[in-house]
Amino acid sequence: MRHTIFFTLLLSLSLIATTNTLAQNLAEPNLKWGHPTQQELEMTEYTPDPDADAVVLCKTTNVHYIITKDVLQVLYEVKGRIKILKPEGIKHANVDIYYIVNDGAEGNREEVSQVKGTTFNIVNGQLDRSELTSNMINTIKASDPNQKVLSLLFPDAKVGSIIEYEYTITSDLYLEVKDWVAQCEMPVAYTKYDVTIPEWFGFYVQTIGNEYNTSRITQQRTNKRFLYIMETAGSEYESMGVNFVFEGRKLTPLKNEPLIFSPQAYAQRVIIDINNESLPRRTKIQYSMTWDEIDQYLLKQNNFGKLLKSNPFKKEMKKAGIYQINNIDEKITAIAKLLRQHVKWNGQYSLYGNPTNQVLKRGTGSNSDINFMFIAMLNDAGINAYPAVLSYRNCDILDENHPTMKTLSSSIAVIDRGDKFQVFDGSVENAIIDILPTNFLVSKARIIKKENNNPWINLEDKGIERSGYKITGEINQNGKLTATCISTHSDKAAEQMRSAIRSSIEECPNKKFQSSQITVNGYKAQGLDDIEVPVSEIINFSSQLNCNDGIITLPQLIVPFIDEKLFKSETRYNPIEFPTKVNETIDIAFTIPDGWEVVDVPAPISLNTSDNSIIMTITPSLTGNTVKVSSQLLINRLVFNKRDYNGIKNLVDRIVKQSKEPFIIKKK
Repeated sequence: MRHTIFFTLLLSLSLIATTNTLAQNLAEPNLKWGHPTQQELEMTEYTPDPDADAVVLCKTTNVHYIITKDVLQVLYEVKGRIKILKPEGIKHANVDIYYIVNDGAEGNREEVSQVKGTTFNIVNGQLDRSELTSNMINTIKASDPNQKVLSLLFPDAKVGSIIEYEYTITSDLYLEVKDWVAQCEMPVAYTKYDVTIPEWFGFYVQTIGNEYNTSRITQQRTNKRFLYIMETAGSEYESMGVNFVFEGRKLTPLKNEPLIFSPQAYAQRVIIDINNESLPRRTKIQYSMTWDEIDQYLLKQNNFGKLLKSNPFKKEMKKAGIYQINNIDEKITAIAKLLRQHVKWNGQYSLYGNPTNQVLKRGTGSNSDINFMFIAMLNDAGINAYPAVLSYRNCDILDENHPTMKTLSSSIAVIDRGDKFQVFDGSVENAIIDILPTNFLVSKARIIKKENNNPWINLEDKGIERSGYKITGEINQNGKLTATCISTHSDKAAEQMRSAIRSSIEECPNKKFQSSQITVNGYKAQGLDDIEVPVSEIINFSSQLNCNDGIITLPQLIVPFIDEKLFKSETRYNPIEFPTKVNETIDIAFTIPDGWEVVDVPAPISLNTSDNSIIMTITPSLTGNTVKVSSQLLINRLVFNKRDYNGIKNLVDRIVKQSKEPFIIKKK
């Protein structure tokens, strides 16, 4: 049987050499569970990461198949040891185990068993053990309705403690081997993933990340034999297995940083996909598919393609005269509004949909429930529309050369306008067309239809924040600025402002004006109820400028372009992911008091990245007794490599510094 193996190791030659040297210098990990070493117990700092509040000393995951009669299952045997180094690390004494329940359906669920745990401390010079008991183990709901979490709360955890745990997950989902993530929010001194797959299964293995020591990835045929008993046929069959061992040493922690959707998306991990099975006395089943085959598979599913066939609101559309609307844009809008009158989003995202009659009965549904109905309504009205599938930005990027359903997260509706395409998602309640959730703004999504000549689309432009601020005011002789800002927000910015205004208890929910230097004296928003028009704000505010010895200093930008705290760190662990593309302008005109004059006008500045993916300009000027500033921020790209961080940080630092360079206003 053919086994395809992809090792996608994003390592430079120098990094490989460095990692190999580190691995050779490491002491062998302590694999004697229940017996922490004296060195581990006395440890007060993790040398490779002195700032770490805790460290994973050792974690092993052993994965293998068990076959009993006609039942196939996968066993995950996990053991871990954590050292708590600082008070902030005590939170790691709470270990969560995620497992799949799928409504408890037999043959389609997982069970957690053989849970053990111990906290080790040195008390009066002696080793003290505190065992995990049943009242310290709780089952809680996960955000995914098909999952649950077994939460282990270790007793007597404190600085200096070592906690050890082990558990087994027995999974009926033998064709869906779990991804193995080597990194976590703590540094990892040593981890090992040992997986054995019977030769009855074809599979491919892919490693993603940049922290592996390649000399520690091994593949071998194993002597382990799998006995397959066909009870109905009264026959027994044996198979050998293929064994992989992955090891990681001195892995850096995953860092939660500004401008990142999920550091887990960039973690070192192993993905195993089963692509065929050929069990004895059974017909060989091919699971690997081309993208075209995935298209056709989804279109045949009751909870996907078949939900697109029938318009549930045919009578309502006829009564509302929608079929007679000639303007396509107006017809699309009318259909969206009609649908939203009957079905509200329930807060859930899904790849698949539920039976239409159940959704209508509840009056709520997931984004895909709403999207599928919308597509059916559009097609019935003579407008070509299709579903498109995607992977969330905090997950994986769909790969044209690697067809798989494993990473598909959700769907949207795509409207074919001939020379362009428009999008719709049922979760976006404060806009209609061409605005998607930020987690959906991906570079690749795939349209699902029968004849798919051009299936791949880029969604990164389906959520651009467009905002314009016009600020006018006057400065009195005491340096007090009294001003009015009229802001206009469109596209994604309008949708976000509607959400912010409706959910906020702040007098002024616009974050630019939430500053200790600004006092908001009045606020009014318009365009909240009509989601087809921009949102506008009128903000009356005042600010006391620095006024000493007959000199007033006026910063060029009274409100910030960009939050400088986003780029405070000197180092970066992850790529930079801007939530949306941005087109923002700030125009200022302030009148100075009579008898005063501007003696210093700051120099203009224009900064950009080499590819113009980020452009920032500030142009100050003076006209009579009015100081003016015209400025613009353009972010034309969503994702930047972490190697670009220093360049972007330097650009932001310079623009922030320049924005604070003041006009100098002096009394004549």
